[in-house]
Amino acid sequence: MALSGGHWSTLAEVKKLTQATLIPGSVEEDIKRGNPFEILPMAQANHTGSSIKWLREATTAEDSVADASIGQQTVWTEDVTYDEVERELRICYLQRKLDKYVPSIYQTFNNYEEIVLQDMLRSVKKKLGKKIVYDDYTYDVSAKQMDGLHAIAAESFGEAWDIDMGEAALSLDTWRQLKDSMKHGVDFWLVPFWVARRLSAQAQEKGFAGLATATAGTMGTLTWGTNELGQRVGYWDNVPIIPTDFLVAEENDTGKGTDARAVYATGTRQYSIFGIKRGNGGLGEADPGLKLAFGKTEEDGQFVNLEYFSKLENYIGKGMRIEAYTQLLAGSAMSVGRIFDITDAAILV
Repeated sequence: MALSGGHWSTLAEVKKLTQATLIPGSVEEDIKRGNPFEILPMAQANHTGSSIKWLREATTAEDSVADASIGQQTVWTEDVTYDEVERELRICYLQRKLDKYVPSIYQTFNNYEEIVLQDMLRSVKKKLGKKIVYDDYTYDVSAKQMDGLHAIAAESFGEAWDIDMGEAALSLDTWRQLKDSMKHGVDFWLVPFWVARRLSAQAQEKGFAGLATATAGTMGTLTWGTNELGQRVGYWDNVPIIPTDFLVAEENDTGKGTDARAVYATGTRQYSIFGIKRGNGGLGEADPGLKLAFGKTEEDGQFVNLEYFSKLENYIGKGMRIEAYTQLLAGSAMSVGRIFDITDAAILV
């Protein structure tokens, strides 16, 4: 017979007098790595209107620079023009009720509120990571969305820095063309995890089609280093490769300047990679890079507004809401380069 402490008939009876210890908080399992929200520079747009404007060079004075001989009369010219770009801040939010009868299992009500708030903030950051890639105001015509990476790239569809891979394997030669066409430079590559995995495997142990036999490991344009945490980082042509879970399988032949890029539904899964030129933090001066603007917060330095409802009508409890006002600012059209409609296959040279 199982021991029960010398008084109760069984251990099951003993357990009726005990209470399980609940560890506060939760362990994250829906892991999404490489969130572009955490990578892009940010610019706070407080104390402004609902939109942000900047100018892109349209016509320069280069062709008006003239040669002259000694004593020749000079001619006054005027021909410089700009394209004005304007983007409005877009709102996303999350609100939750706080039930007064729940916090007893979370030690204190403050502890309960903090757990809910941390979950809310984590969810908003993940959602913004998805929005940065797939939001589309221009082609999806949703006034509630901003223009994400695909929408920004699609505005340059047909240009040298927006490349259709044609539902074929990624080519390193095409990748090099993308880098050369982004004349302001590329600060990092944003790629699906399988691209980074195939690239490192082919360069080290598998080899590339098109190379001589037994030449795996001779791809000098692919190198490795370590970040501040000691983690390995890959570089393609001396530009860091950042793999992300936010680039998912996509629908072929979408996002070409007539409709929004769609996530995978049927057929063969297609993928995209991006080259990004990072912008300067702040809005002090126009620059060619990409940044995430945020604003409408009650205090400088805050990314979101936190609103607290001490009483809720028809509900015994309190409430919290967080709101984020955001917009991607692409200084130059060349700040975002893209190769899309790539199949998950061995990378070619």
